[in-house]
Amino acid sequence: MLLRSLTKHIKDQNWFAVALDFIIVVAGILIAFQITNWNEERALKKRTNALIERLETNFGSDVWVVISLYNYHQQVYADALRVLNDITGREPMSDEAFLISAYRATQFNRFSQTAGVYEELVATGGLELVANTKMGATASLFYSTSTISAYERFGQSSEYRNLYRSIMPINIQMVVGSACGDRALTIDQVMNEENSIGYECALDLPPEQIEEAAQILRQHPSAAPALRHRVATLKTQNSDVKNIIQMIWPFRATRKVLETRPELENSSQINIRSEE
Repeated sequence: MLLRSLTKHIKDQNWFAVALDFIIVVAGILIAFQITNWNEERALKKRTNALIERLETNFGSDVWVVISLYNYHQQVYADALRVLNDITGREPMSDEAFLISAYRATQFNRFSQTAGVYEELVATGGLELVANTKMGATASLFYSTSTISAYERFGQSSEYRNLYRSIMPINIQMVVGSACGDRALTIDQVMNEENSIGYECALDLPPEQIEEAAQILRQHPSAAPALRHRVATLKTQNSDVKNIIQMIWPFRATRKVLETRPELENSSQINIRSEE
């Protein structure tokens, strides 16, 4: 209809009306563009908020997982140091306490993300939408670091771990692992930063078997060097992860969020994956 009016005005050489029609057309196009931009911005903001909410939930849960991993390996470090001090004669332990610490010094834990939200953001380009927030930028740094995975990498290939599992009688390993191995933690225990491996335990073994097994490790010539390497490695790793925790600490999830984690459905426990 506007085109018909414009054509008539041109034929009539009514240039004022032509100019007015032109202004109306241009204004209509600009308004249409602006409405489109508003809709796109609104849709982008909605998507960004949804991505931030999803990442915040999963990242916040993973913060607690890393805190548990750190506390776990602090305990492994302490046990390795105790065993080394016993073997070198600095601080002797009872045979039973020695065997328990000797087993726990072989342990390591691995970091498994709560969900693949970060990978999804990277794959779909959504990370750019949240990276300009403090939480998004911190999460990006956190998920891209290899520092936490070093626990698994070095723990699995530990010279001491291989030595212990090669020389220690298998029945001793099984008894100690069953009585003093990793335990699942409740959400409250995780938030209280309790340890899944540092609890009191006892071995249901004859004293002579305990003594014999302890001497096998104490007298092995490679035990002390392997333990020194394990202690030094863990000390560095724990220091590095502690620095990461200081960075991510403000973003830890609330108890309510932890209760909504998929792996905790119908359960009140958090299981940090360990390697027996």
